[in-house]
Amino acid sequence: MDPMNARPWNIIDGCERLSPGCDNCPTFWEAQQANIDYHPVVRRDQVGVPLGITLPTSLLVAAGSDLFHEAIRVEFIQEVFEVMKQADWHQFEVMTKRVERMESLSTRGLIEWPKNVIAGAAVEESRYKWRVEALQNIKARRMVMFGPITGAIGKVNLDGIESAGVVVENWGPYPRSADPMWLDEIVDQITEQNVNLLKAYWLCEEAS
Repeated sequence: MDPMNARPWNIIDGCERLSPGCDNCPTFWEAQQANIDYHPVVRRDQVGVPLGITLPTSLLVAAGSDLFHEAIRVEFIQEVFEVMKQADWHQFEVMTKRVERMESLSTRGLIEWPKNVIAGAAVEESRYKWRVEALQNIKARRMVMFGPITGAIGKVNLDGIESAGVVVENWGPYPRSADPMWLDEIVDQITEQNVNLLKAYWLCEEAS
């Protein structure tokens, strides 16, 4: 299954700005245009959806939001993980910028990662490289998405990371450009460290 073609599993509406990569988030602008509250709200009616999908599918958990937002109760997160465990014919991708909470819940044994669930971190510039280190402490399949890239990443250790990609912002009212040197530096490190390079980089390269 291709992680970049994942189907959204919208179990949370809304989110909150955390770092520069959030500034042009499509869901934020949609909320602004609709004049609705952007604070995260869980959608319990959507939790069981994967169990009703019989065809093996790649699902992006809480697309446009963050399952590990501080407003999301641990009990709800555990409920989501139980569904993912039961729906073992699917692959799930759990992406977050709040990796420290994901790490804390994982290392404390409050959540366990089935083999069909990928733990993912988003890193948009060098000051957030610590998210990769936090991700490496989680016993799960691991993925890093460098983007939407807003600055140079610099040297990064990808030990234990299964796959990684680079995303250039090409959405929102004022998409930000990325220096090609930033992209090349990361792609070179991904390939040199024998990490699977996701298609995100090539798609954005074509769009730029």
